[in-house]
Amino acid sequence: MKRRFTLGFLMLLLVLIAAFSRPTYHYPAPAELRQKAHYLERIIRTPESESTELNALGNAEWSLFSMSYSVYAFTNMAQLDSTFRPEAAHYTQLAIGKMLAGSIARAFRNPNASVAADSVTSVLYLGHLNLMLGCHRLLAPDSPYKALHDSLSATLHRRLATAPNHCLESYPGGVWLPDNTVALASLQLHSDLTNSPYRAFCQQWVVYARQHLTDPATGLLLSKPTTHHQEAEEPRGSHLGWSIFFLYRFAPAYAAEQYRRYQEQFSTNLGVIRLYRERAGQYETSEGDIDSGPLILGCSIPANAFALGNAVALRDWRNAQRLRRVISFGSREVTTPQELYYRVRFVDLSVSPLAEALLLHAETMTPWHVRRTSGTP
Repeated sequence: MKRRFTLGFLMLLLVLIAAFSRPTYHYPAPAELRQKAHYLERIIRTPESESTELNALGNAEWSLFSMSYSVYAFTNMAQLDSTFRPEAAHYTQLAIGKMLAGSIARAFRNPNASVAADSVTSVLYLGHLNLMLGCHRLLAPDSPYKALHDSLSATLHRRLATAPNHCLESYPGGVWLPDNTVALASLQLHSDLTNSPYRAFCQQWVVYARQHLTDPATGLLLSKPTTHHQEAEEPRGSHLGWSIFFLYRFAPAYAAEQYRRYQEQFSTNLGVIRLYRERAGQYETSEGDIDSGPLILGCSIPANAFALGNAVALRDWRNAQRLRRVISFGSREVTTPQELYYRVRFVDLSVSPLAEALLLHAETMTPWHVRRTSGTP
């Protein structure tokens, strides 16, 4: 009897695992997505002096990412639901306004300069700003930012083409590959919109990256290249997931290859869920650092959240569902008539606008279908 019970329990367990492992990921319903977008729009629209959520971040970089990833999410949503396009364009213009003025601009720009590209060396700021400008141009062909988008794209292309490692600094002396993939995605989008020649450089960059910017042991993109100011840094989960987001926009085949290697080297498949580590082969539990956050047996929250977006982008529905379960386990929804946002499950902690924007972007990843506009040939 005991043996029969054990066999029955094991069969039931296998059935449950098989059921939970089916490729059941679906994009959230349009009504749910709009509630999430309304939350982010409120954050963007609120004046800085009154925005407790953004001020709580205490970091201009994280505020920048809250703006940029919100825009990428809105652009995804407009592709999934064309009726959302006017709202997406409006929300994107509000976010660009925050990028061009206020604390984000002051952190990265010379306030006395008249043109953003003239006053900034940070690819972190310029890359995200340029991609946001491209998103607005995609959403609103009559965008008032066309001239700025053209000039900033030309500046980024010129600087990247002549830079050591074909990578620019995010901060003085600091070069990160993920930030440069954003700039490259912005150049690809400019080419898609205007037929400018920058897409050719994006493909040349991929060839260069395969030869000079990858870890020979894993074939994965480094987090940092070697420069006069820094040593190369190994591939990291939070950085790889970020890079794959933007490789997908200008080199989808390379993104798929990096995703496969990332999965092989950094993840553990537990059937109903899949967990991603911050570093290959490491299982430490520690406070981590500013990029990874706390590590639990080597796993980081960003590595898993970004992997969700990678899986959705590359249509790996089975893995996307496994990763969505991990995120759902640690969060709970808060709904109002207009908004939907998250709080941490089990403890009374809010989730930052940055995390909300990153998650909405990840769970809506989709191709951007471009209607070509006039621009720099």
